[in-house]
Amino acid sequence: MENIEESTWYTGDWRPDGNNPQAPYNGLKIVATANYSEKTNPPTARKLVSVDLEVVDYTYNPNGVSSSLQLTKSAVWYAIPIPPDTTVSPPEPNMQFTVVGVGGNLLGHIRLDDTPRGSFVNIQFSYGPTSRKREEIGYIMRFPNQDDTI
Repeated sequence: MENIEESTWYTGDWRPDGNNPQAPYNGLKIVATANYSEKTNPPTARKLVSVDLEVVDYTYNPNGVSSSLQLTKSAVWYAIPIPPDTTVSPPEPNMQFTVVGVGGNLLGHIRLDDTPRGSFVNIQFSYGPTSRKREEIGYIMRFPNQDDTI
């Protein structure tokens, strides 16, 4: 696989000029990297194989708390894992990661929707301080289903 396209999405409360001096420091950032099939000989269009995602939560940590996952199938909701807090032993869920589900789900979800116009990243979660949870639902970015640059 070859990574050839990266896209970044920020929540609506993101502040590009820096963090607040106190929590909540900032919103969320999602970085997605599209992975396409290997180049062939003779050259053919390369198909989208998967999308690597990094969900970074800046609510309680100005450096961000990161969770990674890979979307390999279309129309399947993937749970956004709560990353471990490795500063304690044994590691336990990192409570500075505030991304949770909506509608009674414990974990936030994300999926890839394949259409003739491309593959769209679809999100469904809430995040932020308990007293001020923000809900994010919908499509945030699109990747071509194939790379025609041979």
